[in-house]
Amino acid sequence: MRPSDVEPFTLIPYDPDSADCADLVVRVQRELFGRHVEMPSRRPRGARGEAELGALSRPYARLREGPPQDGDLVLMFDHGQRNPGHAGVFFFLAHEGWVLHSNERHGCSVLHRARELQGFGLRIEGIYEWV
Repeated sequence: MRPSDVEPFTLIPYDPDSADCADLVVRVQRELFGRHVEMPSRRPRGARGEAELGALSRPYARLREGPPQDGDLVLMFDHGQRNPGHAGVFFFLAHEGWVLHSNERHGCSVLHRARELQGFGLRIEGIYEWV
């Protein structure tokens, strides 16, 4: 994957009601990879929705056993959460792993090196391949 492929998905404004981290994942899968991933239309939003994100994604993805691939789902713990409540998309760019994600703290979608996520209060729970 090239950085220019991912760049159009950065700086998309975050909105807890219509453009949260799960919405970003769904959009990237559809527009960049041609995958149809559909989150429940009546899924909880905001903090409650984030807390249920891991369970909501189980029908679509399974834990990857080998090296991560472009487009894989990344589930993360955010600031001491007990359940993974934050999602992103994995990319291999410039010879290392990156995660595209969106949250209220940044106010938009951002691309971070996977190895630097802890500096932003995030910890990877797992990387999942789409089924």
